[in-house]
Amino acid sequence: MTAKRIEAMPREYALLMNPEQRRAALGDQRLKIGGADFGVGGTDFYKKEWENVHFYDCIFYGIIHLARIRNCIFEHCQFPGSNFQASSMEDVLFMRSDTLGRAYVMAPSGWNVRFVECDFGGRDPEPNHFGAISFAGSVSYERCTGKYMSISGDTLVSYRDCTFGPIYASNGAVTTDGKRVHATVTVDNCTFKGSTEIARSVLTSLTIRNSKFDVLDIGKSDVQGDVLIEGVRAGAMIDMFDTARSITIRNSKFRGVNVNPDNMPPVVRALECVVSTKNRKNLKSVVLDGVECGRDEGDDGYLPNLIDDTVSGCWIMGGLDTTVIRNCKIPKASIWLESADVTIDNYEGERASFVTSRIGSLSLRATAIVKSIDFTGVQVQKLDAKGLVRFTGQKIVTTGSNIYLP
Repeated sequence: MTAKRIEAMPREYALLMNPEQRRAALGDQRLKIGGADFGVGGTDFYKKEWENVHFYDCIFYGIIHLARIRNCIFEHCQFPGSNFQASSMEDVLFMRSDTLGRAYVMAPSGWNVRFVECDFGGRDPEPNHFGAISFAGSVSYERCTGKYMSISGDTLVSYRDCTFGPIYASNGAVTTDGKRVHATVTVDNCTFKGSTEIARSVLTSLTIRNSKFDVLDIGKSDVQGDVLIEGVRAGAMIDMFDTARSITIRNSKFRGVNVNPDNMPPVVRALECVVSTKNRKNLKSVVLDGVECGRDEGDDGYLPNLIDDTVSGCWIMGGLDTTVIRNCKIPKASIWLESADVTIDNYEGERASFVTSRIGSLSLRATAIVKSIDFTGVQVQKLDAKGLVRFTGQKIVTTGSNIYLP
């Protein structure tokens, strides 16, 4: 991009630097600035306010720290190596703009920041060298691309129709005084290649729909409310939520074998649908409906709950009030239940463990677990097992449980 120094545009420069003069000259019309170079060694924009400006074909680099950006458009602009920040951004649109490598574009307060068809092209896979696109208030990423960046927000965050390589998407924040700022996050129709880390997010709720992942790394995120994952295709969903009120996974597939790109640690299970043990009583509802898992590989996660096999299978924790597992195909699963009401309907698998579960009512319908089921230590107040399919050679262990199967 070829650009002329903003100082060499006397009218635009004067109106940009003086909002009152701009309002007097243009009223409610936007000031248009095209082909301008805002870079190192130029005018000090520190703590200036930009309002009602349409920037197009401009380049921003070096350190630019403003007090406020409001009602502005950045169209086909570049931010190579930029540290571009404002104390507040409100009603700001970045359209078809690029970072051209590591950059920081941020605001700690504000509202309604949109990125449309932008590219956040980090170049260094070392996580400590990632740049950051991060905003408080509401921020949306629409039809964006990029990798090796932290792309996030702190209040309302939306990713829609995006394609990303490995990124951090750790949303929400913990302030220096320990206060938690919870984000509500929606991901819709996105593709994530490599590892997508939501690690340590602080969330009100998380909704992921119609999206594809190589690896969806939950990373012990704190979720106050509900998790909904629907129409997802992933190699694996790994790690646990720290907290969640409900987890619902519908019509989703997790391959579970050879899911990691080169130079990444191995994944040993297809699905972890769990919260931290200390918070399991906060988990009221779990629904898995139309979930299909591939086989797991690796041997670094031992599950004593599994029969004849120490290799990790899928981990599923039940909800305190309700657990529903319906229309699922899961070869190996460790299912930890402390639930008032459990329904398992049209379930296909090879091995399943329910070791030490505590269940009020358990209904098994069209449940076909072919090789082995471990009910060791399980206590059930009301059991309907007429729908448990029996197979030749099937091993069922009921040691220490009150389950009786004729």
